[in-house]
Amino acid sequence: MIKDECHGAEIEKDVLTPILQRAVSFLNDDMKIRVVSQSLQVICPKKVELKKNTSMIGTGGSIQVIITMSYEDALLEELVKAFLEGEEAAEDEMDEIRESVSSEFVNTVVGNALSNPFDGTTLTITPPVLIYEAKSLFRHKSSAIAAASITTSFGDILLTVIGPKESFADTLQFKEL
Repeated sequence: MIKDECHGAEIEKDVLTPILQRAVSFLNDDMKIRVVSQSLQVICPKKVELKKNTSMIGTGGSIQVIITMSYEDALLEELVKAFLEGEEAAEDEMDEIRESVSSEFVNTVVGNALSNPFDGTTLTITPPVLIYEAKSLFRHKSSAIAAASITTSFGDILLTVIGPKESFADTLQFKEL
């Protein structure tokens, strides 16, 4: 991941940090998957490399961003096991179950993490979409990306928030690449 810094304190504090904190607590407490480390930064690269399994969800209302969670295979398999809670599933159903778990994880985390600190209005979220084998996210010149990573004992999650520059802060000094 390219680490061009931009100072998006509002998006970091009000959107990315709550999602990161809820993802970590959901992994540790609900899924019983140990989080080894986490990092948070607001970046403005032209491109962010994704992992093979990526789920995407959007927000509506006065905060309009796209949120992605990108999982390594081994971690997604552990999430599937945790969601199945010991139930057996047929092999021919596993792709659909992986899609469902990946989407449900991002839906649960984002739905429980976000409130609207800016104007008190209701935020809506779109249904999650699973993107198979996406390679990268490209930043449009009028957008910005905030990213966080979570390392578990089974692999990493890359979390991104993508939105228009004005969603991040009014006084940012973006470095255009």
